[in-house]
Amino acid sequence: MSDLRGLLESGRPVLGTMLSEVGTPNVMRILRAGGFDFVIIDCEHGYFSYDQVAALTAVCNGIGLSVVVRVPGIAREPVVKYLDMGADGLLFPMVGTKEDMETAVELAKYPPLGHRGVSITRPHAEYAPPPLEEYIRLANRRTVLFAQIETRQALDNLDSILETQGVDAALVGPSDLSMDLGAPGNLEAPTLRKAIEGVIAASRRVGKPCGIITGSILLIQWCRDLGATVFSCNSEVGMLLQASRGIVNEFRGKK
Repeated sequence: MSDLRGLLESGRPVLGTMLSEVGTPNVMRILRAGGFDFVIIDCEHGYFSYDQVAALTAVCNGIGLSVVVRVPGIAREPVVKYLDMGADGLLFPMVGTKEDMETAVELAKYPPLGHRGVSITRPHAEYAPPPLEEYIRLANRRTVLFAQIETRQALDNLDSILETQGVDAALVGPSDLSMDLGAPGNLEAPTLRKAIEGVIAASRRVGKPCGIITGSILLIQWCRDLGATVFSCNSEVGMLLQASRGIVNEFRGKK
């Protein structure tokens, strides 16, 4: 098993990437060999089946690569299933209010933080759980919950979202946020940059890590300079396209 919480609490910058389409389990070995600290399996926009996510998660658990699942929404079924498969954390998209994250915590954490359903002879306990009281404590520590900040509503409720007990970190989703701020896709827009600065400052106030999901290394570097520490850069599809175009352009003598 990996230690995603340990990575976040280390204070050092950590870098992951998004898995958006490729369901072959050994893709996780490739990403691990590439040096990523964690991978987000995108089940919001991606079309992965439960079987695929279970296989991908099993490989990650076996090689010590931290795995986060971006859930399709705040609902009991995906939360319970992905955590029971062995996911280290969950990313909740389109969070708008404190109540959203309170519901997420209720579903994903065992008492006293929440009321996650109990079934422990499963992959998440390596089929050999310790006594239930000890297991619950360990599982609550292991499970990391991210709030994805990508709407005006989330910005308006930022402090209360981040202060919610059980919420561990915030990740900015700049594509949807730029859309909501009236500057779709413009990563240089002053309104977007001001919003990102606000997320980083709010996270610092409450003492929780934050970061961003983007394909732009320049934006990641800017966020890192401001104090963000958690980054998801590009995706397996983006990297395949980038490398393919580079090879083709090199072959054709283009720069």
